[in-house]
Amino acid sequence: MLRYNKLSDHLKKRYGAKVHRLVIDAGFTCPNRERNSPCIFCDPTGSGFNALHGLPIREQVIRQREWARKKYGAEKFIAYFQAFTNTYAPVEVLRERYSEALIDDTIVELDVSTRPDCVPEEVLELLESFKSKVNVTVEFGIQTINSRTLRILRRGHGVAEFIDAVLRSKRHNLEVVAHVIVDLPWDDLEDVVDTARTLSALKVDGVKMHSLYVVKDTPLEEMIKEGTVKLLSFEEYLERVIAFIENLSTEIVIHRLVSDPPIGMTVFANWGKNKSEIVSVIEKELEKRDTWQGKKWDA
Repeated sequence: MLRYNKLSDHLKKRYGAKVHRLVIDAGFTCPNRERNSPCIFCDPTGSGFNALHGLPIREQVIRQREWARKKYGAEKFIAYFQAFTNTYAPVEVLRERYSEALIDDTIVELDVSTRPDCVPEEVLELLESFKSKVNVTVEFGIQTINSRTLRILRRGHGVAEFIDAVLRSKRHNLEVVAHVIVDLPWDDLEDVVDTARTLSALKVDGVKMHSLYVVKDTPLEEMIKEGTVKLLSFEEYLERVIAFIENLSTEIVIHRLVSDPPIGMTVFANWGKNKSEIVSVIEKELEKRDTWQGKKWDA
């Protein structure tokens, strides 16, 4: 029995081939960093630690594509603008940088990661214009729908901005992926369930579940050192992941179940376990409990 709507299955069905995401650093920044108030967990690369920093976008795409072909046998590729806020620039700058990544017809998707408060109409119109060439996805970090937690995280936006961004993106025929952190210490299980059910009601197309890792020299590390924050156990994380999946519509594609932390940057990451091990535990737990994605949403 298929227990959840897995990204790899979705991509293979859509494109008929093995698909790999190419991580791009396009040289953008973030409004929070400009205000000298980054999110308390953010790493120095703005989550773009796997990108080939400092190279032209076209060169990043070509090098990563060749690597993915050799390592994974990938045939088609997603140009993923990941580092920092990838809509935070004038429209003409965005147009130029997005276009530079679409080097040929092996690039089948443009995927742009951003903030829900950084997508004015002219940017959404630009993204929609690329649909004549490729599929287009916009990714928003929300992390949780608990507004108090968002303030602690220093996200700089609230739930309303996220809902507005999703609805407007949908009106422009864009696919929407939401990022959530399911083991935030300031949230409880009810917050996790509410987040899953809100994403289901909004009919987002995909979701990325992250585990909270702690990067060196961040405000989050200081909170832990001071003893004001206690991280959740792996067992608590597992309970939250299962609850999230059960309350998530089956129509939503699950892009990830756990974080893939930056090597060498963290003081805590994934309870000392590797990513594949955690995914295996989650999948076995779904089978053990005879539960599945949408069990408590679609019923």
